[in-house]
Amino acid sequence: MSVILITVSLLVFGYDVDDWQWTPGVGFVNAQTQEQKTPLEFYTFGVGLATQRRTDEALAVFHLLLTNVSDSKLQEEVRFIRGKILWSGSRFQDAYLALDDFLRRFPVSKKAEEAKQLEMDSAFRVAKKKETSGFWAGVPLLKWLARSSREGLDMLRMSLQRYPREPFSSLYYYKMAELLFEDGDFDTASHELKFILAEYPRTAEVPKAILLLGKIGLNKFDSIEYDIHGLKEARRHFERFIEEAPILSAISSDAAGFIQQSLPYAKKKISFINDKEAEKEFRVGEYYRRKGLIRSARIYFEAVKKGYPNTSWAKKAEKKLSELSP
Repeated sequence: MSVILITVSLLVFGYDVDDWQWTPGVGFVNAQTQEQKTPLEFYTFGVGLATQRRTDEALAVFHLLLTNVSDSKLQEEVRFIRGKILWSGSRFQDAYLALDDFLRRFPVSKKAEEAKQLEMDSAFRVAKKKETSGFWAGVPLLKWLARSSREGLDMLRMSLQRYPREPFSSLYYYKMAELLFEDGDFDTASHELKFILAEYPRTAEVPKAILLLGKIGLNKFDSIEYDIHGLKEARRHFERFIEEAPILSAISSDAAGFIQQSLPYAKKKISFINDKEAEKEFRVGEYYRRKGLIRSARIYFEAVKKGYPNTSWAKKAEKKLSELSP
């Protein structure tokens, strides 16, 4: 009987263990100590190493198992734990690949749901690592322009496209939208958020998505001298957030807690929008007044007074109206 020799140098439990060999019909044998382990014992041995945070040694043991033992159940266990150990060790890119390998080989495994979540989380953590435009003398340049990893975002998007109906899919769509928002990629972030509203209407991410859409609208607003479409867009989402709060709160306790915490913010932003829109109308009225177009000026001042009564601009508009000729 031939002996397949595969060597892995390990330091285990306080003594040197070298030259673990796979011998068909026998199992794993240590060439120096003659200690023997069945495949299951060798797997347990690897898990023990992982528990001690000896990740590379554990991975070497798992590699020997995957290379030499064809038992389907053990292959399933090893491939799953390999991905989980890589994730636990913050080696997220390797974890993503290992978990993807597991899911392709064992798509109906009882551990498939956990593997999918770990895969998505690995991709998210890769994406979360910011990329800068370059380095000079080892120092990142334009750190304030750092963006999420494009590769990580692509990895997360692929996972979500493969597994769109998991209990946590909406969560990772929202996490991806948050990263895009932080990057200033408002159009793509908005697309992902609207996808959540359409495809996951009864999840805790819905109120979060509505509120973030409002924030995107605010970020699109520059000043009243320019287009205020962003303000109108933000108003629509903040008002929806407030109006639908009772219904959305019934989704879950998490959704209810988020809404309760965020309602003051939404109301404050609506007040801000009212003030900016009133200012815009007032300044248009002032423009017409200076041009001598009194009728047009009166229309705008009246609109400010009636449409934005709780703003400082309403009082200013009322004063201007009293100064205008009848």
